[in-house]
Amino acid sequence: MKRTILILTALLLVFAAASAPQAATAQSTSPWQVTYFNNPNWAGAPVYTEFANAVAFNWGSDVPPVPGMPAQNWTARLTTTSFFYAGNYNFQIIADDAFVLYVNGAVMFNTLGLNIPGKPVNVVVPMTQGNQFIQIDFWQATGPAYLYASWSFDKPVNPPAPPTPVPPAAGGLFPPPSSGPVTQFGDYSRCAQQQIHQSNCFQSNGAWNAPNMGSIQMEPQIVLWQNCTADQWQTRQLFPNQLAQSAKCSKSEAGWFPG
Repeated sequence: MKRTILILTALLLVFAAASAPQAATAQSTSPWQVTYFNNPNWAGAPVYTEFANAVAFNWGSDVPPVPGMPAQNWTARLTTTSFFYAGNYNFQIIADDAFVLYVNGAVMFNTLGLNIPGKPVNVVVPMTQGNQFIQIDFWQATGPAYLYASWSFDKPVNPPAPPTPVPPAAGGLFPPPSSGPVTQFGDYSRCAQQQIHQSNCFQSNGAWNAPNMGSIQMEPQIVLWQNCTADQWQTRQLFPNQLAQSAKCSKSEAGWFPG
């Protein structure tokens, strides 16, 4: 009888471990600094600071083991500096209730207000070689609280060639405009005036399912700068003295390139 109880207990422990949220340990060349706030908006001075080797926290539904912290409606900020080789990296984050991912101060993804607690989120982030500052802001509202984060080098089997400027047609390009379109992904005046690729002006808004820098960099260069609906197809005159042709709107919503 005693042996049967021990076997059942072991099976229950295995099942509990398998059902908990899982994510690979986040790679880092330095420890994560974790600061806790006893309010839902990271306001004021933190009430406690600790260090961790990985972003793998499961606080459950109880008060975090931190002095002065409530069980609900609190926030934490996790920061580290890590070395990256040049290329695209796939960040995976699982959080309940929500998080904001920053790289060098720029928002890469924001789940606040999306109501997707516990849903794995994958974000592709292009990196230059060198040390990069990573920050994750975690928000706990009600119920269980956990946060897992990891990243891996995302190297495609056949990487696409970098975008090249569209060669001028026989009639050349239209003269550069004096100003450019402004969209939810940034002000494109500089890119329009200098006739350079739209990725040089792109700013992610962190919204769910919004384009990231990698998807913008893979597009052909915009040749007709004007506000449009992302991925829409229309017939447009893209070059002077040329017939109208099929054109596609950039994911940046800043203009058209040949389809």
